[in-house]
Amino acid sequence: MKELKILLVLAVIVGVTYWGIEPLAHSIMHKHIEEAIHKHNLPDYEFSDLGGTPPLDGDASKGKEAFQMFCTSCHGLKADGINPPMDAKTAAMSFGVVPPDLSNVASYTDEKFLYHFIKDPAKASEFKKISMPPLGLNDEQIADIIAYLKSKAKKVEGKELIKDACGRCHSVKYQKIYAETPPDVLKKYLGKVPPDLSIIMKAKGEHYLVAFINKPQALLPGTSMPRVGLTKEATEDLMKYLDEISDPHKEQRQKVGIIVLVYMLVMVGLTYAWKKKIWKNIH
Repeated sequence: MKELKILLVLAVIVGVTYWGIEPLAHSIMHKHIEEAIHKHNLPDYEFSDLGGTPPLDGDASKGKEAFQMFCTSCHGLKADGINPPMDAKTAAMSFGVVPPDLSNVASYTDEKFLYHFIKDPAKASEFKKISMPPLGLNDEQIADIIAYLKSKAKKVEGKELIKDACGRCHSVKYQKIYAETPPDVLKKYLGKVPPDLSIIMKAKGEHYLVAFINKPQALLPGTSMPRVGLTKEATEDLMKYLDEISDPHKEQRQKVGIIVLVYMLVMVGLTYAWKKKIWKNIH
């Protein structure tokens, strides 16, 4: 019985060390991050700092007309046969970054954020260098454009989501995804080349990434990463994908780990039974 108690104590110590040290180290070494997350109540999928949103009951047909009038000088919408006005390289040189195709933007961007972004891009994105200017649209026009975007959007997940939401600036080389905007142009526009996202989940962790994507300036003031307004569902799907690609053998490793643990428990049981048999006459 004494041996089992010792084994239990060792198991508890190993467990606390394995699962407890990293969170403790994070809370000590990155205290300012935890304070910022709590201060701004992140993630905030209501985007409460942007204020209220008027009723967005728009007309998709009018929205198409408004989109063609105000948006097609920079953006394409391939889902409705609208191609971008210039090739990616020319667009990058003109704007600093390739303007996104907006076919599916309404499927992963929060509707309230989208409204405020169209109304005032710099304020909503918290990125003063953004090349998209305010278009001077009224609430009805914005509502119509959002209704049009929603009517054409299809849900994107995994690889397609990261290409749509992040692929203009970020590469994911493990998945053979390369940023649409050339690195030298990005460096000039943003001050540095945005990091490859292949193992960003291992480097930063889900807790940090969710908060950072939701409100970059709160965690890293002065960063060139704009707020993109992802919905909670889209953020969760993005985290799932980043986790999968950063550790593609995680599930297999966990299964092997369980088998090893079961094997060790069986061997401990057999060893203890053998010890009892050998020493029973002595005791």
